[in-house]
Amino acid sequence: MARSTPAAPGQVVSLVERWSHSSPPTELPGRTPLRRGARVVLVTLLVLASLVGAGTVVPLWATPTPGLWFSLLFTVFIAALVAALWIAYAGAVAQSAARERARARWRRAGGRIERRDGSVVARTVSTIEDGTVERFELTVEIGARPLTAAWERPTARTRTLLQTQVPGVGAPCRVWSIRGGQDDDPLVVEGQVASAHPRAPAAGSPARARS
Repeated sequence: MARSTPAAPGQVVSLVERWSHSSPPTELPGRTPLRRGARVVLVTLLVLASLVGAGTVVPLWATPTPGLWFSLLFTVFIAALVAALWIAYAGAVAQSAARERARARWRRAGGRIERRDGSVVARTVSTIEDGTVERFELTVEIGARPLTAAWERPTARTRTLLQTQVPGVGAPCRVWSIRGGQDDDPLVVEGQVASAHPRAPAAGSPARARS
């Protein structure tokens, strides 16, 4: 099997209980981009955190302290904490913009979206403290070309997913992708949750995973 690359934004996994009709998804599933209201709330909280941080730092230099090292140490610590929050926000905005671009490319593709059948040859699962799945990646083999797509829990209200429900190696799947597209173009890998009765997505046997 050729070496796969990490999933790009817009290369997503969609889990289904059973195979449905053969029409491609009209919209990319998964997490939606940050809304304007959510951005305003986050920026407001970050500004407040910055003001609180500044208000904490000023007394370190305006009042007596155990020494210069004390003021410098806590100033660096508070500044690093506030900077980390802003960096995390910038990363979330960048990811949101990438997802929005992928969704737009998917909509523009229209009739150029094609379906191909394959099978899972590798998976990587990330769980949280209670053992439920936060994110996983599936590598799917179609012919000699491996494709990677990711699933992320859309919101905290989304139904939890157990690791045993993630499609395993050898599970059949079907891939919706843009005909003649690039490696970073959006795609959807449809797989059945492992608790469902496995059925092939189309007539004929799916490709078997290579050892």
